[in-house]
Amino acid sequence: MTLSCRLEARPDGRDVEFVAYTYPPSAVFAALPMAPGAVLYESEAPTVLHVAPGRWFAPAASAATRSLLLACVAHGALVEVEGKRSRLDLCGPGATAVLCAAIDILAVLEGRGCAAVVLFDCPCWVARLADGYALWTHASYRPHLWAELHRLTAA
Repeated sequence: MTLSCRLEARPDGRDVEFVAYTYPPSAVFAALPMAPGAVLYESEAPTVLHVAPGRWFAPAASAATRSLLLACVAHGALVEVEGKRSRLDLCGPGATAVLCAAIDILAVLEGRGCAAVVLFDCPCWVARLADGYALWTHASYRPHLWAELHRLTAA
């Protein structure tokens, strides 16, 4: 059985993480996604992911996203993490079935835009896309995650 989906490695971007000094954060963070697993999207692309209590990830952060996070630096730390994580996109009608080989992704993302998960022994952040999922894993795990996802998409 061939699953109708595509796996794409995305180029590394100038990723940043923001960590609040205290949690729950103050009203100064109101422009950030505050609910657990909430995601801020721009043109259907995830721009700010609330990945853990008091912690946000901004993949390939644009100038506007950086400005949003810089407005909060009196209450937290903005850290450049370019090259720390690699992004893979898994899109198409079969994307959910591929991820379900490792985890019940529908249950994990129920009521959420993103979540921290482990796929095929690789720690990942996964976010919903219009037609699939964006996955970020540590750069050192990328070859293994790619191989496992590629195996399943080609099966």
